[in-house]
Amino acid sequence: MKTTTVRMDEHLLLRVDGVAKAQSRSRSWIINQALERFIAYEEWYQNEVENGLAEVTQNELASEEQVQTTFEKWGVSAR
Repeated sequence: MKTTTVRMDEHLLLRVDGVAKAQSRSRSWIINQALERFIAYEEWYQNEVENGLAEVTQNELASEEQVQTTFEKWGVSAR
């Protein structure tokens, strides 16, 4: 494992330490878990955006009727 230095707002660091204490974990463990979750989400999000743009490029869009039917299924007005 490699070491890095991060500048962090004091209030955020206090929150990190609070979570670490509550979970009986180290500050480093909490920060690594937070970064892992953040990076996993960002990678997922970027992939979804790229897939959506590919669908637009390939003209694979839902029709107005399909959108309305789906919204109605969930009890939401599409208009």
